[in-house]
Amino acid sequence: MNLREYEGKKLFKEYGIAVPNSYLVEDSISRVPQVGDPERSRGSEYVLKAQVLSGDRMKAGGIIFAGGDKVYPAIDELFKKTINGEAVKRILVEEKINVAAEYYVSISYDTDSRGPILALSMKGGTGISKAHKFPIDITLGELPGFWIRESLLEADFSSNDFGLVKTIQNLYELFMKEHALLAEINPVFKTKDGSFIAGDAKVIIDDEKVNPNERRFVNMGGDIAILASGGGASMLNIDALLKYGGKPANYTEYSGNPKSEVVRDLTKKVLEQSGIKGLWVVGGTANFTDIYETMRGFIGGLELVNPKPKYPIVIRRDGPRQKEAAEMLKDFAVKRGYDIHVYGSELPMEQSAKLIVKLAYDK
Repeated sequence: MNLREYEGKKLFKEYGIAVPNSYLVEDSISRVPQVGDPERSRGSEYVLKAQVLSGDRMKAGGIIFAGGDKVYPAIDELFKKTINGEAVKRILVEEKINVAAEYYVSISYDTDSRGPILALSMKGGTGISKAHKFPIDITLGELPGFWIRESLLEADFSSNDFGLVKTIQNLYELFMKEHALLAEINPVFKTKDGSFIAGDAKVIIDDEKVNPNERRFVNMGGDIAILASGGGASMLNIDALLKYGGKPANYTEYSGNPKSEVVRDLTKKVLEQSGIKGLWVVGGTANFTDIYETMRGFIGGLELVNPKPKYPIVIRRDGPRQKEAAEMLKDFAVKRGYDIHVYGSELPMEQSAKLIVKLAYDK
């Protein structure tokens, strides 16, 4: 989910990232209060920003600088505009900051390092293509100040810019806690007094974290049902299933640390497909997923399926409380008469694909 600038800046404030004083206008007759801070702004001069999701608003006429008696005509003008196909329904009226420099800072996911990455540039706005990038070790927890300072120096910042360290630490905390895919400040304003202010906010939140009950489900027409954990690993596992002659019935996954009810409902949906010959519950070794909680949900979903599944079920999961989950699953299988085979990290995921194919097709 892409957040609009005002939504992103509201989140920034919650995490201690400084933003300009502002006022959100949602109709052309609203009266705009004094939003400027004389200590850091240009008094009654304002920046009027159309709150649309598309980028490059300046070029499209979605950002106007105005002051005095020109503010309200400018607001009326913006409300009449359509910016890159999106009608303007909200305008953020901000104080105009006295700027000494403009920088670029972002945290996103990197496909090469398969983890978060910090990007820094001495030039905000259009200079981001040459940003310096630094992979982040998530085992560090909070980003250490010394690591950020070293990264700033390597990106050609000076020691006078070390005030940016706290902003970056707060941005990373937001990125991790809010399950963001991107947290970007472009530009970061450096004021003449050496403080740092987020001039803009671009935040993209993982849809599955925003709507945890809505999980992607794709019918693939085969006969081995799949409940997977981990988006990237899910695709690799399907490749392994195909390699051993299995026919995937569906693609779906329950990444993160979902409640048992989410897994229950997804299990029911997966097993209501017709012509199923086997069920494969597969995922790597989780760091934060409560395996016992998710498997409790799985059992709940299994019990909702009618008629009762007689086909083999192979479960390969590992992570927190896996041993307790395995004991629960085995006990449930014996008492209720299900053909469940439970494994942890002792069985490679690819081999679990081979096993479900063998059991499902009686090879």
